[in-house]
Amino acid sequence: MGQQEYDNFKRLIREWLDSHPDEYATFVEEMNDKEFKGFVKVFKVATTLVPRYKEATRRRIGDDKISDFEELENVLLDSDLAQKIVNEFHHSKRRSIIPAMLAWLYYGRSYECMVEQGEELARRKGITGLYKWLVSYMVRFIIKKSISSGMRTKEDWVAFRKQQKAIEENKLVEWSIEDEEDIEETETEDTDSLQQGQPKSTGRKADTRTLPELLIENRDVILERIGTRLKTHTTETDIARLYIALVEYRFMRPCPIKTFRNALQQQYTDLSIVHERGIQKAYRNLTTPFGGSKKLIKDIGEDHVAIEELKAYLSA
Repeated sequence: MGQQEYDNFKRLIREWLDSHPDEYATFVEEMNDKEFKGFVKVFKVATTLVPRYKEATRRRIGDDKISDFEELENVLLDSDLAQKIVNEFHHSKRRSIIPAMLAWLYYGRSYECMVEQGEELARRKGITGLYKWLVSYMVRFIIKKSISSGMRTKEDWVAFRKQQKAIEENKLVEWSIEDEEDIEETETEDTDSLQQGQPKSTGRKADTRTLPELLIENRDVILERIGTRLKTHTTETDIARLYIALVEYRFMRPCPIKTFRNALQQQYTDLSIVHERGIQKAYRNLTTPFGGSKKLIKDIGEDHVAIEELKAYLSA
């Protein structure tokens, strides 16, 4: 599949996602089910398209001599599974889960969900040591694959782990203000150094990527739409929602908020972009769990509606 064909295919998946919110929501719920209903269905799809995958999986589960899943992965690669899934998507039946599965893999919390379910399985009583050992390497494999494919970054997983730990330890307040305290400390140190006539200490190299460099696809179209959007949506929350929409829809690579804000200002010099600190606060608020649930504020209520409308505008 060439790049243009691949981009068109992703566009079709986005269109399906926008027009089938209920079907997608049902699929996501099943993928997060504690009895692994969704994963059972996905495995059934895989073994239907690649019958020998079932036996290969059975053998892999009982093999404690290797800690990777390369051989199992090769069974799927050698069977041309990707092309089979593409064909199934174009000719899917009404009850097929393939469109929802692809939308989840490209635009949902797919990797995070797989890791969460793996951790949940490893904590269960009655699971043998061999299975726990196997699950630990499966989680590692998923994370490494997400990074090597460009779907996630190491920073994404560090942030994910910090958030999960805060939920588990019921320290959501501490987690929410942690980054803000780091920012305040850095700003204080910089101010003190400048007041004393001392140069800033050398630290991590600044991320100076431009907006076109951050964008993954359809750069010209997305740049034009972002510029139009910023003329009427200029608050800290507006820009935090814009960042979330761009990253979740895989239009843009994840990056620090400061990098994103500076890239916007550099790209749209006729506009005045609000300070990154306000955007950071808005972003942290949107990505804070709602109550005691695992749902984030951005995924419910008016914030969810606004972000979904923004995704539709960017992908139209």
